[in-house]
Parts: sequence; structure tokens; C-alpha cells
Amino acid sequence: MTEAGPLAVYAALVRWDWLREMKRKTTLLSMGVMGLITLFLFSFAIPLTSDKADVLVDTRAGILWVTFLFAATIGIDRAFRNDAESGLLEGLLLAPVGRATLYYARVTSTFLFVVSLQAFLLLLFLVLFNQSLAGDGLWGLVVATLATDLGFVTIGVLISAMTWSMPGGDVMLRILLFPMLLPIFNVAVEIADRAFEGHAPTAQHVVMLLAVDVLFLGAGHLLFEHLVKDSGGRS
Repeated sequence: MTEAGPLAVYAALVRWDWLREMKRKTTLLSMGVMGLITLFLFSFAIPLTSDKADVLVDTRAGILWVTFLFAATIGIDRAFRNDAESGLLEGLLLAPVGRATLYYARVTSTFLFVVSLQAFLLLLFLVLFNQSLAGDGLWGLVVATLATDLGFVTIGVLISAMTWSMPGGDVMLRILLFPMLLPIFNVAVEIADRAFEGHAPTAQHVVMLLAVDVLFLGAGHLLFEHLVKDSGGRS
């Protein structure tokens, strides 16, 4: 019997993780509830009346991305915590699978969870706040959101691997993650603001997002193996 190559192992891990979470539903449900609560709180805080119209125009991009970020952080926190609590993580780390393959598979599955949820939250946001997106603005927001998601999921999964075994690791993850996301969060809000006005992101925005993605991917590739060893994993 021939040994499966890294790509086959990677695809199998992504598929396994996706199907497992779809059956269990806890991660997506928790992310969805957090997103819904955040949107409803903002909808009450900024009433859709004529005298509040300027406030909504000034804050809508920030509201959207704060909602995205809070909801997605739950999925990132559970990237390894669920497996650790059930004992599956130890088995994965003992399996004859390259650490980089395991890392990229978990990044991909978490990325898919985040994107799936954000599509739903975006539609809900547009309905609740009576907003619209079309043309260059819509496609620009989609592309920029995917690039932003890749960056914060990549670094978030890396931090999750470091904090899952710590007491209060869920709080520590947010303390470490949020400051690191400030550069791409700022760019994402600017792109969303342009999108609501019907404009595509600038080349400078796209280049910055891609540069951060490459930086975070490189850090994850180099550090993941050492982090899982230090946080309780065994080779």
C-alpha cells in the first residue's frame, strides 16, 4: 500500500474536520449566536432614524467588522481546544503527519467556518441596517474580506495552539490576538467603508493585506511545531 502524500493528508484532515463540526454544530452555532447578539446590540444602540443617519454612515463599516471579528474569534479559540478536551489533539500530534500539514489543514477548516458564517452575518447586517452593496463595492468587499480572514485565521490558529492548555487560555488568546490584528482590521474597515460607497479597494489596501497574510503564514509555518510541543503536544 502506498503512503498518502502531504496533499492527500491535508485534504483528508480538512474534510474530516469540516464533517465533524457539521455533525457537532457547536462551533458554528456559538459563532452564529455571538454574531447575532453583536448585530442586535448595535441595531439598538444606533436607531435607524433620520437624525441618526450620519452616525450609521460613519460607523457601519466598523460595526460590520467588529461583528465579524467577535464571531470568528470563537471559532479560532476552538481550533484546538475542542480536540484537546476530547483527547483527539494528542492523537493527531502522535500521528505520522507533518506538523505543517496539520497546521495548514486546521487553518483551512477554520477559514471555511469563518467565511461561511460571515456570508450569513453580512446578509443579516444589510437587512437590519437597511444597507446595500453592488458592483465594484460588493466584489471588492468579498475579495478583501477573504484576504483579511486568511490573515487573522492564520495567526489566530497559531495563538490557539499556544494557549489552549493555559488556564484562562480563551481570554489570553484574545489579549494576544486583537493587538496583532489592528493593522489588517484598520485596512478592512477602510475597504468596507469604500465598498458601501460603491468603490473597490485601492492597490495599496490589497498589497498590505497580502503582505500581512504572507507574514502570518510564514510565522505559522515556522513556529507551529514548537508551540504544540511547548503547550503539551508530544512528537
